[in-house]
Amino acid sequence: MQCPKCTNDMATSALVTPLGAQIMVAGTLATGQRPLSAQVCSACGYTELYAAQFTDDVRQSQAAESHPVMETAPEGIPAA
Repeated sequence: MQCPKCTNDMATSALVTPLGAQIMVAGTLATGQRPLSAQVCSACGYTELYAAQFTDDVRQSQAAESHPVMETAPEGIPAA
């Protein structure tokens, strides 16, 4: 990715606290917290912040975790 200000290369960096915990962002456009990362220009210091976007696979996995599927035994077989 190139800097929109000076066209030099930009590097991606995760934002973390001094204790090593990743900084998360929560907003009205999405549900739940998402990790925040930064694109930083190596020459001029221009910075853009990005919140990770969840893919459909991640959303489906989260939905399954919040609504577990009840396992049932076939008819005529007692549940264990």
